Amino acid sequence: MTVTAADIRSITAARFETPQKFLDFCANDGQPLGGIIGNEFVSGTMNATFETADPGSLEVLARVCEMGQAEVDAAVQAGLRAFHGNGVSGWKNFPVDERCELVMKLVELAERDRDVLLACEVRDGGKLSELAEGDFDQIRACASYFCDVARRIPLGDSAAQEVAPGIQGYSTREPWGVVAGIIPWNYPIVLTSWFMFPALLAGNCVLIKPAEDTPLSALYLGRLAIEAGFPPGVINVLPGRGELTGQFIAEHPQIRYISFTGSPGVGQHILRTCDRHGTRVKREMGGNGAAIVLDDADPELVARMIGRHANQHYGQTCCTVHRVFVDQKIADDFIDAERTFLNELKIGYQADEGTQLGAVINATQRRRILQAQQEAARRGGQPILPGGPAEVAGRDGYYVRPALFRTSPGIDCNPTEVFHTFTVVCPVSSAEQALELANRSPYGLGASVWTKDVQRGVELARQLRDGTCQVNCHNMIAYGLPYGGQGISGGPGAGVNCEDTFRDYTQVKAMYVADYPGS
Repeated sequence: MTVTAADIRSITAARFETPQKFLDFCANDGQPLGGIIGNEFVSGTMNATFETADPGSLEVLARVCEMGQAEVDAAVQAGLRAFHGNGVSGWKNFPVDERCELVMKLVELAERDRDVLLACEVRDGGKLSELAEGDFDQIRACASYFCDVARRIPLGDSAAQEVAPGIQGYSTREPWGVVAGIIPWNYPIVLTSWFMFPALLAGNCVLIKPAEDTPLSALYLGRLAIEAGFPPGVINVLPGRGELTGQFIAEHPQIRYISFTGSPGVGQHILRTCDRHGTRVKREMGGNGAAIVLDDADPELVARMIGRHANQHYGQTCCTVHRVFVDQKIADDFIDAERTFLNELKIGYQADEGTQLGAVINATQRRRILQAQQEAARRGGQPILPGGPAEVAGRDGYYVRPALFRTSPGIDCNPTEVFHTFTVVCPVSSAEQALELANRSPYGLGASVWTKDVQRGVELARQLRDGTCQVNCHNMIAYGLPYGGQGISGGPGAGVNCEDTFRDYTQVKAMYVADYPGS
């Protein structure tokens, strides 16, 4: 089917009605929502709570207990007990089919309560229903994929080989033990799934630290895990601020492995902290995605497609397009079409029908975005759409207008990630110049090439210094293919969503066995 420019629209909200079950969960009989440790609800020894609010209306949804150092340690000890059991019945000894059965039971319960988890994404995360629906579907997709992987990749001992006279050598693959996932606020259900399922199916017990802005989905999934029958301590949920709960997790020497998604600064701090006691850290730390548009591309069609990707979750997507290098022959037409697309985005409350650009997650993000828009102009970017604050009638949310700047090869007006619908277009004289400029960024998460000459696009995409390289598409993921970053965007290991992700949640030892001397 032929796609025309008129066919390309941004992700758009349907009207979302908040279910009563979600409201009852948030109200929690008048008590703050506790963490989950060993299948028990815990209020925490710090006697501290925080509020989580709807970013599009500032309505407080729930009060949540903040977990401190004592709770992190209690969760680790619960996880260790569950992992080892009595030596034969621990989670690490569960047959893979039994682990898969429990995981898929959790998936079934999540699907039973789909409306509640969608409300967590829409109300707590500020997400449009169209995107939230797709995110929810990742729960089953991720669990099913890693169940298949867990059945195909054996743990335990490899075949032995004689490495010297009388000496046998072999490797053994085993889970780490207790592992933690520090989950960001932009894709809470997706990224909790991407961490939790491969880690569990590899035989680890998990600590989930949701972002303080979006704790509700993880807390609800933790309740469903209890209902599904997971043994106490296998799945623990520790809400709290990153500088407290997250720091206590990073400092704990018995947490063997941490999966972190967030900013480079925080990720590097966690890495330094963990390095003191040897905890491994898998990290995905944002991006400043580039798109290269060659001179044979239809400028209006491609501008609208790139505009759609630039506005995915209002630009609050790590791999989205923020830098566009377009051949100067079509640059004016491209910029005109991009301006029209972004200018026509309907700014509104995320649960209202027709909204395409909702509120960003919190006041801090809003301030950073507005500062970045102003900084882009100070650095020499020509404002085509200057951005700035936006207002929505009847709502007191964190709304910001989209920004579009034109620049030239000598002016870098967005050197760091701007987590919003923020695009800088730079006309270039050749594909080689575009490639050189795209690769200047210290980030390296996702980039794309747009051209009718697909083979030429592939050849250019291979030269991009990014973990995900795309031709005539962007923001792509698929189970079986790695999603990870290069440069400051990520590493080490295989990223997420592939067989090597499962292996990342295991460790391999070399074993040498010799006959007793003289026997």
